[in-house]
Amino acid sequence: MSAAPADNLASLDRAMQLSNLRHEFEERTFYGAAVAQERVAPLTETTSLAGAKRRLIEDAVAVAPLAAHIVRGSRIECSLADDAYACRGPVTCFRVHEILRKTRGHPEARILLNDTPLPREELLTMYRLLVPNTNLEPLSPITLYTLPRILAMAVVGGVVAGAWMGRQHSPEVGMDFRAAFLGGGLVAAGMTLLGQFALSRNVFKTAPWNAALYNDANLFLYRQEPAALFLARREFMERNHFIKGGLNGRRYHERAQAIETGAYTAVLRQRREQLLART
Repeated sequence: MSAAPADNLASLDRAMQLSNLRHEFEERTFYGAAVAQERVAPLTETTSLAGAKRRLIEDAVAVAPLAAHIVRGSRIECSLADDAYACRGPVTCFRVHEILRKTRGHPEARILLNDTPLPREELLTMYRLLVPNTNLEPLSPITLYTLPRILAMAVVGGVVAGAWMGRQHSPEVGMDFRAAFLGGGLVAAGMTLLGQFALSRNVFKTAPWNAALYNDANLFLYRQEPAALFLARREFMERNHFIKGGLNGRRYHERAQAIETGAYTAVLRQRREQLLART
Protein backbone atom coordinates (compact mmCIF):
# COMPACT_ATOMS: atom_id res chain seq x y z
CA MET A 1 0.00 0.00 0.00
CA SER A 2 2.89 2.36 0.74
CA ALA A 3 4.07 2.13 -2.87
CA ALA A 4 1.03 3.98 -4.20
CA PRO A 5 1.74 7.34 -2.51
CA ALA A 6 5.38 7.10 -3.61
CA ASP A 7 4.28 6.41 -7.20
CA ASN A 8 1.85 9.31 -7.08
CA LEU A 9 4.57 11.62 -5.78
CA ALA A 10 6.93 10.50 -8.52
CA SER A 11 4.24 11.10 -11.15
CA LEU A 12 3.59 14.57 -9.73
CA ASP A 13 7.31 15.38 -9.78
CA ARG A 14 7.56 14.21 -13.38
CA ALA A 15 4.55 16.29 -14.39
CA MET A 16 6.06 19.37 -12.75
CA GLN A 17 9.38 18.74 -14.47
CA LEU A 18 7.75 18.48 -17.89
CA SER A 19 5.61 21.55 -17.21
CA ASN A 20 8.72 23.55 -16.35
CA LEU A 21 10.48 22.26 -19.47
CA ARG A 22 7.52 23.26 -21.63
CA HIS A 23 7.71 26.75 -20.13
CA GLU A 24 11.46 26.81 -20.80
CA PHE A 25 10.90 25.87 -24.44
CA GLU A 26 8.29 28.62 -24.75
CA GLU A 27 10.82 31.10 -23.38
CA ARG A 28 14.03 30.02 -25.13
CA THR A 29 13.14 26.95 -27.27
CA PHE A 30 14.72 23.51 -27.50
CA TYR A 31 17.62 25.09 -29.38
CA GLY A 32 18.34 27.41 -26.46
CA ALA A 33 18.16 24.59 -23.92
CA ALA A 34 20.52 22.38 -25.95
CA VAL A 35 23.02 25.17 -26.52
CA ALA A 36 22.98 25.94 -22.79
CA GLN A 37 24.21 22.40 -22.14
CA GLU A 38 27.09 22.93 -24.56
CA ARG A 39 28.22 26.15 -22.90
CA VAL A 40 29.25 24.26 -19.76
CA ALA A 41 30.85 21.36 -21.65
CA PRO A 42 34.37 21.62 -23.11
CA LEU A 43 34.84 20.76 -26.77
CA THR A 44 36.55 17.52 -25.75
CA GLU A 45 33.50 16.33 -23.76
CA THR A 46 31.77 13.24 -25.16
CA THR A 47 29.88 10.83 -22.91
CA SER A 48 28.37 13.22 -20.37
CA LEU A 49 27.27 15.72 -23.03
CA ALA A 50 25.74 12.96 -25.15
CA GLY A 51 23.86 11.68 -22.09
CA ALA A 52 22.59 15.15 -21.17
CA LYS A 53 21.37 15.75 -24.71
CA ARG A 54 19.71 12.34 -24.84
CA ARG A 55 17.75 13.11 -21.67
CA LEU A 56 16.80 16.55 -22.99
CA ILE A 57 15.49 15.07 -26.24
CA GLU A 58 13.53 12.40 -24.39
CA ASP A 59 11.87 15.14 -22.35
CA ALA A 60 11.36 17.26 -25.48
CA VAL A 61 9.47 14.40 -27.11
CA ALA A 62 7.05 14.52 -24.16
CA VAL A 63 6.37 18.28 -24.30
CA ALA A 64 7.08 19.41 -27.87
CA PRO A 65 4.90 17.69 -30.51
CA LEU A 66 7.19 18.56 -33.41
CA ALA A 67 10.17 16.93 -31.69
CA ALA A 68 8.06 13.81 -31.18
CA HIS A 69 7.12 13.73 -34.87
CA ILE A 70 10.77 14.07 -35.92
CA VAL A 71 11.95 11.29 -33.60
CA ARG A 72 9.09 8.98 -34.64
CA GLY A 73 9.71 9.49 -38.36
CA SER A 74 6.43 11.21 -39.24
CA ARG A 75 5.95 12.65 -42.72
CA ILE A 76 4.76 16.06 -43.86
CA GLU A 77 3.49 17.36 -47.20
CA CYS A 78 2.48 20.72 -48.64
CA SER A 79 1.92 21.21 -52.36
CA LEU A 80 2.40 25.01 -52.08
CA ALA A 81 6.01 24.52 -50.99
CA ASP A 82 7.34 24.85 -54.53
CA ASP A 83 10.54 22.85 -54.43
CA ALA A 84 11.26 19.13 -54.46
CA TYR A 85 12.83 19.12 -50.98
CA ALA A 86 10.18 21.02 -49.04
CA CYS A 87 6.98 19.76 -50.65
CA ARG A 88 7.06 16.33 -48.99
CA GLY A 89 9.26 14.12 -46.87
CA PRO A 90 10.11 13.22 -43.28
CA VAL A 91 9.29 15.84 -40.66
CA THR A 92 12.37 17.93 -39.89
CA CYS A 93 12.78 21.39 -38.42
CA PHE A 94 14.31 22.61 -41.65
CA ARG A 95 11.56 21.19 -43.87
CA VAL A 96 8.92 22.72 -41.59
CA HIS A 97 10.76 26.04 -41.78
CA GLU A 98 10.68 25.90 -45.57
CA ILE A 99 6.97 25.04 -45.63
CA LEU A 100 6.14 27.89 -43.25
CA ARG A 101 8.34 30.32 -45.19
CA LYS A 102 6.85 29.43 -48.55
CA THR A 103 3.24 29.65 -47.31
CA ARG A 104 3.40 33.06 -45.61
CA GLY A 105 1.19 34.44 -48.34
CA HIS A 106 -1.19 31.45 -48.12
CA PRO A 107 -2.34 30.92 -44.52
CA GLU A 108 -5.01 28.57 -45.84
CA ALA A 109 -2.35 26.25 -47.32
CA ARG A 110 -3.18 22.56 -47.14
CA ILE A 111 -0.55 20.88 -44.96
CA LEU A 112 -0.70 17.15 -44.31
CA LEU A 113 1.01 15.60 -41.30
CA ASN A 114 0.92 11.81 -41.61
CA ASP A 115 -1.87 12.33 -44.21
CA THR A 116 -3.94 14.31 -41.67
CA PRO A 117 -4.69 18.00 -42.39
CA LEU A 118 -2.89 20.37 -40.02
CA PRO A 119 -3.61 24.11 -39.80
CA ARG A 120 -0.61 26.26 -40.63
CA GLU A 121 -1.05 28.21 -37.38
CA GLU A 122 -0.77 25.00 -35.35
CA LEU A 123 2.37 23.95 -37.21
CA LEU A 124 3.92 27.37 -36.50
CA THR A 125 3.11 27.02 -32.79
CA MET A 126 4.81 23.62 -32.72
CA TYR A 127 7.83 24.97 -34.60
CA ARG A 128 8.33 27.86 -32.18
CA LEU A 129 8.92 25.49 -29.28
CA LEU A 130 12.05 24.26 -31.04
CA VAL A 131 13.44 27.16 -33.09
CA PRO A 132 14.13 30.76 -31.95
CA ASN A 133 14.05 34.06 -33.83
CA THR A 134 11.20 33.11 -36.14
CA ASN A 135 8.96 35.59 -37.93
CA LEU A 136 6.83 33.38 -40.11
CA GLU A 137 3.34 34.73 -39.48
CA PRO A 138 1.12 35.10 -42.57
CA LEU A 139 1.89 38.24 -44.56
CA SER A 140 -0.67 41.01 -44.24
CA PRO A 141 -2.25 42.06 -47.56
CA ILE A 142 -1.79 45.72 -46.57
CA THR A 143 1.92 45.53 -45.78
CA LEU A 144 4.06 48.23 -47.37
CA TYR A 145 7.01 45.95 -47.82
CA THR A 146 6.15 44.17 -51.05
CA LEU A 147 8.23 44.72 -54.19
CA PRO A 148 5.53 46.63 -56.14
CA ARG A 149 4.88 48.96 -53.21
CA ILE A 150 8.58 49.50 -52.53
CA LEU A 151 9.05 50.45 -56.21
CA ALA A 152 6.03 52.75 -56.13
CA MET A 153 7.33 54.52 -53.01
CA ALA A 154 10.76 54.80 -54.62
CA VAL A 155 9.25 56.50 -57.67
CA VAL A 156 7.30 58.92 -55.48
CA GLY A 157 10.35 59.64 -53.35
CA GLY A 158 12.50 60.17 -56.42
CA VAL A 159 10.03 62.57 -57.99
CA VAL A 160 9.73 64.59 -54.76
CA ALA A 161 13.51 64.72 -54.28
CA GLY A 162 14.13 65.62 -57.93
CA ALA A 163 11.49 68.35 -57.96
CA TRP A 164 12.69 69.87 -54.70
CA MET A 165 16.34 69.91 -55.76
CA GLY A 166 15.33 71.31 -59.14
CA ARG A 167 13.92 74.37 -57.41
CA GLN A 168 17.33 74.98 -55.82
CA HIS A 169 18.98 75.41 -59.21
CA SER A 170 19.63 78.79 -60.73
CA PRO A 171 17.90 79.06 -63.07
CA GLU A 172 15.23 76.78 -61.65
CA VAL A 173 14.60 73.48 -63.46
CA GLY A 174 11.56 71.25 -63.29
CA MET A 175 13.45 68.08 -62.31
CA ASP A 176 16.94 67.28 -61.08
CA PHE A 177 17.23 63.74 -62.41
CA ARG A 178 20.40 62.97 -60.48
CA ALA A 179 18.68 63.87 -57.21
CA ALA A 180 15.60 61.91 -58.33
CA PHE A 181 17.60 58.73 -58.89
CA LEU A 182 19.46 59.18 -55.62
CA GLY A 183 16.27 59.91 -53.67
CA GLY A 184 14.43 56.97 -55.19
CA GLY A 185 17.35 54.63 -54.44
CA LEU A 186 17.53 55.76 -50.82
CA VAL A 187 13.78 55.26 -50.36
CA ALA A 188 13.94 51.77 -51.87
CA ALA A 189 16.95 50.81 -49.76
CA GLY A 190 15.37 52.18 -46.58
CA MET A 191 12.06 50.38 -47.15
CA THR A 192 13.86 47.14 -47.97
CA LEU A 193 15.84 47.38 -44.74
CA LEU A 194 12.74 48.20 -42.71
CA GLY A 195 10.97 45.29 -44.38
CA GLN A 196 13.73 42.95 -43.25
CA PHE A 197 13.15 43.96 -39.65
CA ALA A 198 9.35 43.94 -39.97
CA LEU A 199 8.90 40.72 -41.95
CA SER A 200 12.00 38.65 -41.32
CA ARG A 201 14.06 37.45 -38.40
CA ASN A 202 16.29 39.55 -36.15
CA VAL A 203 19.54 39.73 -38.12
CA PHE A 204 21.55 40.15 -34.91
CA LYS A 205 20.53 36.73 -33.56
CA THR A 206 20.89 33.12 -34.72
CA ALA A 207 19.20 32.59 -38.08
CA PRO A 208 16.25 30.21 -37.71
CA TRP A 209 17.41 28.00 -40.59
CA ASN A 210 20.76 27.48 -38.86
CA ALA A 211 18.97 26.67 -35.59
CA ALA A 212 16.65 24.31 -37.49
CA LEU A 213 19.58 22.39 -38.98
CA TYR A 214 21.25 22.23 -35.55
CA ASN A 215 18.05 20.79 -34.06
CA ASP A 216 17.76 18.25 -36.86
CA ALA A 217 21.38 17.15 -36.38
CA ASN A 218 20.63 16.47 -32.71
CA LEU A 219 17.24 14.82 -33.21
CA PHE A 220 18.41 12.56 -36.05
CA LEU A 221 21.57 11.55 -34.18
CA TYR A 222 19.28 10.61 -31.29
CA ARG A 223 17.50 8.26 -33.69
CA GLN A 224 20.56 6.97 -35.53
CA GLU A 225 23.49 7.04 -33.07
CA PRO A 226 22.63 8.53 -29.67
CA ALA A 227 26.11 7.92 -28.27
CA ALA A 228 27.41 10.40 -30.88
CA LEU A 229 25.16 13.28 -29.76
CA PHE A 230 28.26 15.12 -28.52
CA LEU A 231 29.08 15.76 -32.20
CA ALA A 232 25.96 17.84 -32.80
CA ARG A 233 27.09 21.07 -31.22
CA ARG A 234 27.17 24.55 -32.72
CA GLU A 235 30.93 24.75 -33.03
CA PHE A 236 30.99 21.71 -35.32
CA MET A 237 28.06 22.74 -37.56
CA GLU A 238 28.74 24.32 -40.94
CA ARG A 239 27.56 27.85 -41.62
CA ASN A 240 26.60 29.06 -45.08
CA HIS A 241 28.57 31.94 -46.52
CA PHE A 242 26.08 34.45 -47.98
CA ILE A 243 27.81 34.62 -51.36
CA LYS A 244 29.20 31.08 -51.63
CA GLY A 245 25.93 29.61 -50.43
CA GLY A 246 23.96 31.33 -53.15
CA LEU A 247 20.46 32.71 -52.92
CA ASN A 248 18.56 29.51 -53.76
CA GLY A 249 19.43 27.66 -50.59
CA ARG A 250 20.79 24.58 -52.34
CA ARG A 251 23.62 24.11 -49.85
CA TYR A 252 21.15 24.28 -46.98
CA HIS A 253 19.00 21.64 -48.67
CA GLU A 254 22.01 19.43 -49.33
CA ARG A 255 23.04 19.67 -45.68
CA ALA A 256 19.49 18.96 -44.54
CA GLN A 257 19.32 15.83 -46.68
CA ALA A 258 22.71 14.65 -45.40
CA ILE A 259 21.43 15.02 -41.83
CA GLU A 260 18.35 12.94 -42.66
CA THR A 261 20.36 10.11 -44.19
CA GLY A 262 23.05 10.10 -41.49
CA ALA A 263 25.80 11.12 -43.91
CA TYR A 264 26.34 14.38 -42.01
CA THR A 265 27.75 12.54 -38.98
CA ALA A 266 31.05 12.07 -40.83
CA VAL A 267 31.17 15.82 -41.53
CA LEU A 268 30.65 16.57 -37.84
CA ARG A 269 33.42 14.16 -36.85
CA GLN A 270 35.82 15.74 -39.33
CA ARG A 271 35.02 19.29 -38.24
CA ARG A 272 35.45 18.30 -34.58
CA GLU A 273 38.86 16.81 -35.27
CA GLN A 274 39.92 19.93 -37.21
CA LEU A 275 38.75 22.26 -34.46
CA LEU A 276 40.38 20.26 -31.69
CA ALA A 277 43.65 20.12 -33.67
CA ARG A 278 43.73 23.94 -33.71
CA THR A 279 43.13 24.30 -29.97
